[in-house]
Parts: sequence; C-alpha cells; structure tokens
Amino acid sequence: MTLGVARNPYATNVADHLIATAGRLGVPARLIDLPSLGVSVQPGGELTVADEHGPVAVSSLAPYLLFGFPAAAVALGVILRARHAQNPVDGVLLADDKAAAAACLARAGVAQVRTEICAQEPGRVSAAAEQIGYPVVVKRAHGAQGRWVRRAGDRAALAAALAELAVEGPGALVVQPEVTECAGRSVRAVITGGRVLAVTERTAAAGEWRSNIAGGAQQHPVELTKEERGLVLSAAGALGLGHAGVDILRTKRGPRVLEVNSCPDFTSMQPYHERDLAEAVLLASL
Repeated sequence: MTLGVARNPYATNVADHLIATAGRLGVPARLIDLPSLGVSVQPGGELTVADEHGPVAVSSLAPYLLFGFPAAAVALGVILRARHAQNPVDGVLLADDKAAAAACLARAGVAQVRTEICAQEPGRVSAAAEQIGYPVVVKRAHGAQGRWVRRAGDRAALAAALAELAVEGPGALVVQPEVTECAGRSVRAVITGGRVLAVTERTAAAGEWRSNIAGGAQQHPVELTKEERGLVLSAAGALGLGHAGVDILRTKRGPRVLEVNSCPDFTSMQPYHERDLAEAVLLASL
C-alpha cells in the first residue's frame, strides 16, 4: 500500500510532515507534485496519471488542497476512482470555493456567519455591504492563508478594496460582516477520520485583524463545547469531508462557522497537543 501525498505552494508544511511521518512509521509514501500533475487519455480510453516524476500509482491519498490547479483536480479524480481518501475531489473543490461552501452549509442548516455572494461588480458589492452594515469583510471565493481578503470600514475603503481585488483578476466575491465582538479571535478545530483531533483559539497579531497563523496570529489550546463540537462536525460532513479545519466564531448568539478548509495546516497546532497529529492524519488516510 502506497500513500499519495499531494503538495502545492499553499500546503507544503502538511505534505512534508506527512512524508516524514510515513518514513518514521515505515509506510510507503509517494510525493505528488500538483502543479505538474496531468492525465493522458489514450485512443482506447486508457487513462494514465503522471507528474514531473513519472506515473502516479498509489492506493490511498492523504488530505490535499486543489486551489489553483484545475488539471490536478481532474487527475486526482482519476486516481481516486477505486482508491481511498478521507476527502473526495468534489468535497475539496466545494471547500475551496467559499461561495459554494456557504450555500452548501446553508442548505444543511449549519449555523454560519452571514454571507452575501456577489459578482465582482462594485454596485452589487456596495449594496450588499450597505445591507449588512459596515465594517465588512470582502473575500474572493477562492483563496488561501488569508490572501485575497479585505476589510472595509466604510464606502471609500470598500471602493479601494474592490479596486485591489479587480487587479488580481475576475471571480465571485463573498461579503460578510466583520464580527467586531470577536475582535480578531477565532477557533480552529481540525477533524480527521470524522473526529475532532485538535482545537486552538487564535488571536490576531498586533495591528492585524485576521486571526490566521500565516499572518502572525498566536494560538492556545481550548476545549469545544458540545454545541461547538456538533457544529464543526456538521460543517465538515455537509461538505463531504472526513478531514477538515473548521474555523468558528464564538458570538453572543452562539458559535458560527466562518470557513471550512479541506487541507488545514495542523502542524502549527502540534506544540499544544500531546498526540502526534501527523501520525493521526496519516493513519486515518490509509
């Protein structure tokens, strides 16, 4: 049995830790280069998947991120037709798309932060912001590590944010309220094998409003309440994910899902948990 570990520029820590852990446990593992992954379709209908290192032959697949690599999504779909993975390709693509994920969570009745999904058109985004009330957060539907996210405290700031996002290219936008009562704090719960593996509360760095670790946020371990545990498991389940990082806000009205990630960087959480997180993720992926 060979475990496939896919790596792209936004998930290098996860892939490296899983490869190292596989080596320590004596589990055969094959690093898959997502940027070069592709499919060869032969006249007879045979499909061959390969990356820059050659044909890819694996029996299971570790958690992966597809953001930015549509050809890799097709290739992994071929690989997983008769193989095991905690996360199916469709679930990963759904989680990668914040707009589609928000709609899916709503259909499943999962409590989340209010979300307006807009075309990248200033008038529509401005109308959504006015309806929600400033300050607002505007995000591209696709993004990672806090990139392509802007905060706007008023109309002028929103216009500037939209101009910046327009330079980065077309795409759907997500508009949400900045939940000021949470003041740059969020809770990240990592689920693997359909169970909660690790939980931390994250606080934004000085001068920063985003509570993501890539932006310098600090974190400490916390316990989920019964309601919060049910919420994060429901969020991952609604998107079809056995492995996920679910970000929630502890609001006065109760916990609300902010975002769901199909390949969270759990490595920053290891110092706060006695259990070997990489080993738990790897074994659940086999």
